[in-house]
Amino acid sequence: MILFQPASDSSDSRVSVRSPVSLWLSISLLVALYYGLVTIAHAFSNPYIVQDDVRQHVVWMQRFTDPELFPNDWIADYFQSVAPLGFKAVFAGAAKLGLPALTFVKILPLLLSLIATVYLFYAFLEIFPSPVGAFLSTLISNQLLWLNDDLISGTPRAFVYPIFAAFLYYLLRRSPLPCVLALGLQGLFFPHLMLVGVGVLTVALVKWRGNRPQLSRDRSDYLFWVLGLGVALLVILPFSRAMDSLGQPLTYDLMRAMPEHGLLGRNEYFGVPPLNFWFNGRSGIRLQLFPSLSLVGLALPLLGRFSRRSLRESRFAAMQYVTPKVRVLVDVLLASMGWFVLAHLFLPRLYLPSRYNYHSFRIVLPLSAAIVFTVLISQFWQTFGPKLRGKVPLVKGDRSILGILGFLAAVVTLVPLVPPLIYVLQNWQIAQTPAIHQFLANQPKSALVASLADEADNVPAFALRSTLVGREFALAYHPDYYQELQQRAIALLQLQYSPNPQTVQQVIQNYGIDWIWIEDEAFQPDYLRQKDWLVYSSFKPAVDKAIATLERGDTPAIAMLQERCTVVRAGRSRLLDAACITRPDL
Repeated sequence: MILFQPASDSSDSRVSVRSPVSLWLSISLLVALYYGLVTIAHAFSNPYIVQDDVRQHVVWMQRFTDPELFPNDWIADYFQSVAPLGFKAVFAGAAKLGLPALTFVKILPLLLSLIATVYLFYAFLEIFPSPVGAFLSTLISNQLLWLNDDLISGTPRAFVYPIFAAFLYYLLRRSPLPCVLALGLQGLFFPHLMLVGVGVLTVALVKWRGNRPQLSRDRSDYLFWVLGLGVALLVILPFSRAMDSLGQPLTYDLMRAMPEHGLLGRNEYFGVPPLNFWFNGRSGIRLQLFPSLSLVGLALPLLGRFSRRSLRESRFAAMQYVTPKVRVLVDVLLASMGWFVLAHLFLPRLYLPSRYNYHSFRIVLPLSAAIVFTVLISQFWQTFGPKLRGKVPLVKGDRSILGILGFLAAVVTLVPLVPPLIYVLQNWQIAQTPAIHQFLANQPKSALVASLADEADNVPAFALRSTLVGREFALAYHPDYYQELQQRAIALLQLQYSPNPQTVQQVIQNYGIDWIWIEDEAFQPDYLRQKDWLVYSSFKPAVDKAIATLERGDTPAIAMLQERCTVVRAGRSRLLDAACITRPDL
């Protein structure tokens, strides 16, 4: 069984080396291809299906195909403003090739996964010359990426994985120019990981001699650092100016005072239990618990320490093949945690702490776990190989051990390949009332829909029409943007629950609302209590007022008109014509 790439310059040896490397790389790409094709099949299985985060970050880029979409749309303009330059450029380029954003985003994850797979495969070989181990690293990585909603979203964070993997590969290869170019490219898509990359280059300047740290004497380390820092500054300055154009920044005191950032809020951060605060959510380290193979990477330091003590006994002897380049895994860990701590200390200037370690750990841990598994497989083969080849007879208990190990290997490999499980974890949104979306898609492109229904958050994606406000778009990270959303939410509550017809008509006229989406249970008090973005919000008094109106038994004006003004009835929802409600004779 070929586990390690032999170190030899002979012609025959090069042929033997390339063969297993090519084989295992091909198998690695097949794994990524399987996940990608299964996902693409699901993404195109229904005309009204969209990945959750696409609704925020990608829908507005349909403007590249049709500039008349979402005219004067406050929400679309905001997400267009916060989108990184590289991200916008990719979708603009796809539009020029005839691929609308909502079509291209369903194909994009597979392309990103294939690129990430190649770079991770070869990065692993730089650390540990084992084609089998390189395959394991990409298998674990693809499990993590596809059974999650980051890569599949096609949003800026999806680009983290191929670009950061490329950065690590070129760093390990000691190739300054492509390394810093990858670093700059990271900044054009996801600046937080660019800062982590600069941190990696900075940590690499410190070398350890025994237990004593000292500055590196290798000039190339300083070359990488200077070039990387220079490129990062060139990229980060325009990004900072773009953020400044969004108005006053969110401060710590304001963030702390907003219920939206408190316990159970739409952008929950403060007030959560300590264990949850440090290991989950926007504030925590956020290790992905399933699929769980990557967590084995946490055992690499222990395996290294144990193997150093037992090499004389030929136990875990495969650790001797691990090259000194393995230190890059430690550097990424230190850099990520360094920025994680700084983000906590300077909250919210550096944005959310988890941005600095969540994605980088999902690259480092598969590499670390693959080293552990490769060493254990080598040890297993050393113990059981002669028995499996029939040279040594199996003793009592061997078959049980082999059966258990085989069963576990099959479970952890095959279960993550089950399509229904993949789809659930990828967080797809499927229309519950397609008839309403179909109707809205045939209305003028300037049409504006108002609704408190969760399904209405899909209107921009399924009907390509604007919505007044919604939970999906209620992000409280830029005060000027969120202040407008608060005003719209209050107006929507007045529209739906005020007993005064004049108030309802005034809201419709003020915002130019064309259609109102109402759910059957909308006039029950518990309907509003179940919506976290309303209950745990800065405009909760308006929510409480609406609930009090319903509990008193007062009939909202719009409830008395809904039968007469309904144009589409689907499931538990109905679409009302706002022009009908504002008619003088009603």
